[in-house]
Amino acid sequence: MRQIPSPTRNRRDGSGSGPDASSNMSPTVSGVVTAATTVALLTVGSLLLLIPAVFFLIPMPREADALTLCLPGVGPLQRFRDGLRDEHEEMVFIHENVHAAQCRAFGPVWYARQAVSPAGRLALEAPALCGEVAVLSRRGEDHGRLRDRTVEMLVSGYLDRTRVPRREISAAVDRACGGSMGD
Repeated sequence: MRQIPSPTRNRRDGSGSGPDASSNMSPTVSGVVTAATTVALLTVGSLLLLIPAVFFLIPMPREADALTLCLPGVGPLQRFRDGLRDEHEEMVFIHENVHAAQCRAFGPVWYARQAVSPAGRLALEAPALCGEVAVLSRRGEDHGRLRDRTVEMLVSGYLDRTRVPRREISAAVDRACGGSMGD
């Protein structure tokens, strides 16, 4: 009677058969893709956890009252300086809520692209400042003064005036604020 080899026994040439042989097989394409996908997802997931942690741990820039960060899969994250009071606090919240709405409406890629160029910063900041203008205008503030204040804030506080001419800033304010200045 002839004996049938067990699947767990090794062959005479030293190569294995059965369950022990899997360690000698080369990886499959689907296995490599699955492993690469898993590593990529773990990396992205770690970054998505690390970025918010760093955002809330680093010191707030001296010149900033608040910051809005727009993250993929998360949306807007906001941070406000301690000690904001009264109308100033209200205006900062209105301003940052416009940025949060921009993040949700246009997405993090658009938001990040705007943040890195002077023209893009103007596209982000003019509507945010106009959110403040709308509230102040409803309270009876002078429209000309509000427009001049908004342009000046963009020229002196948000943009490099050598890279974005004042006339472009004024035009962006007029477009963004539109009827909120009563004109």
